[in-house]
Amino acid sequence: MIRPREHQPLPGDPLLLARERVPAPAADEHREPWKLLIVDDEEDVHLVTRIVLRDFTFEGAPVELVSAYSGVAARRELRRNPDIAVILLDVVMEREDAGLQLVRHIRQEQGNRKVRIILRTGQPGQAPEQEVVAQYDINDYRSKTELTAARLCTSVTSALRSWRDLCAVEQGREGLQRVIRAQGAFFRWQSREDFATGVLDALVHLAMPDSSSISGLVACRDGGDYAVVAGRGKFAGQEGGPLAAAVGQRTLRMAREAMVRTHSLFYNNSWVGCCRGEGGEEMLLHLCSGLKRRPLPQDLIRIYMSGVDMAYRNAHLSMEIIESQKEMIHTLSEVVETRSRETAHHVLRVGEMAGLLGELAGLDRDEVSLLRLAAPMHDVGKVGIPDAVLNKPGRLTDDEYRIMQRHTSIGHAILAKSGRRIMQAAATIALQHHERWDGTGYPRRLAGENIHLLGRITALVDVFDALISPRVYRKACPLDEVVGVVRAGRGRHFDPRLVDLFLANLKRFREVVALHPDTDQSQATRVATA
Repeated sequence: MIRPREHQPLPGDPLLLARERVPAPAADEHREPWKLLIVDDEEDVHLVTRIVLRDFTFEGAPVELVSAYSGVAARRELRRNPDIAVILLDVVMEREDAGLQLVRHIRQEQGNRKVRIILRTGQPGQAPEQEVVAQYDINDYRSKTELTAARLCTSVTSALRSWRDLCAVEQGREGLQRVIRAQGAFFRWQSREDFATGVLDALVHLAMPDSSSISGLVACRDGGDYAVVAGRGKFAGQEGGPLAAAVGQRTLRMAREAMVRTHSLFYNNSWVGCCRGEGGEEMLLHLCSGLKRRPLPQDLIRIYMSGVDMAYRNAHLSMEIIESQKEMIHTLSEVVETRSRETAHHVLRVGEMAGLLGELAGLDRDEVSLLRLAAPMHDVGKVGIPDAVLNKPGRLTDDEYRIMQRHTSIGHAILAKSGRRIMQAAATIALQHHERWDGTGYPRRLAGENIHLLGRITALVDVFDALISPRVYRKACPLDEVVGVVRAGRGRHFDPRLVDLFLANLKRFREVVALHPDTDQSQATRVATA
């Protein structure tokens, strides 16, 4: 019979809880309790354990006691409470080895190596300490006759400390793995906005991968005021706005201090960090957690940001190279268009509309970016076409038309010499953008899906932009006529699926035309408002 402390123990009691004064620091109401599972088939053991531990705290947090009266019930409670830290376990329950079988289940079947198991037995001879500890992963072994109140608290404290340290090691390992995975993505982002958004997403996941209570934002500036580039949680939807409108004065003060000191600052479960590029541009990052009980992982954030700082400098240089390449491609493409006396912004619009249609067709982000850069080079082969043919104001003769058709092969020959992915894509587009879905196009009379998707996309947007823009041999066509031509070409000239996507999103394509108008502003206005 087990009796509480206020009762006088009788000789032979298996569990003696002496009249010892066990200090009990006040619990912090904001800390999550530590979970302890009591597994014993005697009700008094549960009662006395609860009396002893009712005021117990560890690191300012109380304990939450869960009871199970058999090995089967204990398995059920472990499934319900995977965060149990300590198990106070009896050996003999429904079977003589029920407790030891539960240990085997926990360690081998569940694979739970973290939970600390304190074996309490009233019959040490049935489960000898040395043998049990050697064969089973037991963390503490106590005879019920020696387990006083103070010793129980000491054992629980030691077990909780071990569980806390194991959790910290595991969280650190998982966190470092997340840092490595996140840093591996530094150089896959294609723009400054992509870089900033990717860093923020990685930080949010790094700080709290299993919670939606984390909020964050990233803001950038290049000589002016900070503007929010991306927001998560409570900052979602604030992109494009000023930083001062998104955060409070205290965060702004911390941001200014972080920029002066050029390092991370943590305060009230919030964090502010900064990066500065080679050209003076700055990126500010901010995280805040809504859970007071779960602090931000400061060490992991610092480790991750050490890589971000270096990557930001490299990303800025890489983006400068990419932007220079884009400008060079557009400039060279416009030179070709200018030679053919066509509209100056035709190649820019074709690139933007091709990227939009590619996105609608299901291409991933990298493919869309590639298409936006490659499509403007579709007519680069026109450099090899004589001016008399290229700029003839009237209808071409059959011989002249055959000469004009050669621009596809010439463009392919020029671009295919490069092994770069973008140039290979541009070579394919240059060769195939005049092929037709029904097989009547040129130069190879390809049909259907034998025409590369990039070529089919460029063919459609090229015809659309060519018709709504003036040429040396005709005026710009009204929008309704252009739409009629596109609709009539469905299944003949153009891929039917692409035509459907184009017409369903016509407004977005008209916006591209309006955003990059030619010198004939009235034409762009008519297209945008039609």
